[in-house]
Amino acid sequence: MTQGPIIIIGAGVAGVTSFYELAARGIATVLIDGQTEVAQGASFANGAVLHPSLPDPWNNPGIAAPLFASVFNPLAPMKLHLGQVPNLLGWGADFLRNSAPARHRAITLANYALAQYSTRQTDALRDLLGLQFEAAEPGTLKLFHTDSERADALEMARVLAPQGLVYEELDREALFAREPSLAHAKSAADALTGALYFPDDRVGNARLFCEQLLAHAKKLGGEVRLGAQAGKLHREGNRVVGVEVDGELLRGQVVVSAGVGARDILAPLGLNLPVQPAKGYSLTLSTQSLSGPRLTHPLVDPRLHIAVTPLADRLRILGMAEFMGHDRTIEPRRLRLLQKFFERLMPDMAAQLDWENGEAWAGLRPMSSDGRPFIGATPMQGLWLNVGHGHLGWTMAVGSARLLADLISGTKPEIDAAPFAFSGRKL
Repeated sequence: MTQGPIIIIGAGVAGVTSFYELAARGIATVLIDGQTEVAQGASFANGAVLHPSLPDPWNNPGIAAPLFASVFNPLAPMKLHLGQVPNLLGWGADFLRNSAPARHRAITLANYALAQYSTRQTDALRDLLGLQFEAAEPGTLKLFHTDSERADALEMARVLAPQGLVYEELDREALFAREPSLAHAKSAADALTGALYFPDDRVGNARLFCEQLLAHAKKLGGEVRLGAQAGKLHREGNRVVGVEVDGELLRGQVVVSAGVGARDILAPLGLNLPVQPAKGYSLTLSTQSLSGPRLTHPLVDPRLHIAVTPLADRLRILGMAEFMGHDRTIEPRRLRLLQKFFERLMPDMAAQLDWENGEAWAGLRPMSSDGRPFIGATPMQGLWLNVGHGHLGWTMAVGSARLLADLISGTKPEIDAAPFAFSGRKL
């Protein structure tokens, strides 16, 4: 039996929540990350919304044509770069295979179960520990511009309603009554025709959440090694027995929660993790000097893969997905797309924002080829995963960590773990 603690590689929201959940069970745990602070990757300036209402993977039925066309469109919301095609052949084939309607629906249902569970557990953890992370419960508005977009949104909502999704259909006037800051969108060229309102969605700053939860985990005895480089995983036969940390072997079982870095960590063991980086952008702007109506609900435009989230004294505009490897370069044209979207949607508010001093960010979402995260054991003893959540990392974080901790400790999970297993992928 491997001696030592459980070692978690990766201090994003998946790693920090796993760290806390294991420490809360009295399990000796070490958290390792090369950064000197937590939540410096995809958790740093993400969408800030916990949205079980949007559990459907991005490989929706019919995605093949627009994805291939995006190769020739530099401003496509979901953009495949030609140079990445050789690197994505196997992953891409599985991505498209899982876009078949029956598979996509089954994966959406599995994701919803985890996302709904996780949102409830995040609320419970916030109340238990008194966490302050700009949490709010305004609900989300999913916008549509055409009758076909309305039909697609309603179809998805009706699929999830028997599983517990609460939603309200809003026509254009009802939308403007609920969110007055959108009133001037009436004259936009692509005028809004309505929305679905999801009252159970939440807002929260994932980075602040990680920082505060880390402090609680340390009080429970968890050990943190930030600014430490995790290297090669060591094995004895079919068992992982530890990991090199700054050149020294730290013995113990290992949890890989390293986001887009997880694939390279597992590859030397012969494990092919089908997770690829999907680059997204955000712009965060101060709202302290705004006059007039302020945005009160997060907005999601699924057609453009863009969302807007109101935080305490800031506004975050985010979106898009680029498949271009591990490149984190901030592309000005992409930021301009976010700005133009907001200017069309809320021109009066846009005119008051200080765009020159907005905080620009680009992060890499760890996207699995079928749209589900990997949570639990691997074929190698002593090696566990909590990775591959894509655009649902913040939404699923606490639930995924609790599920993982249950599996490690031998406790029966509260939800079905089978859909998220590395092997089998049962639905």
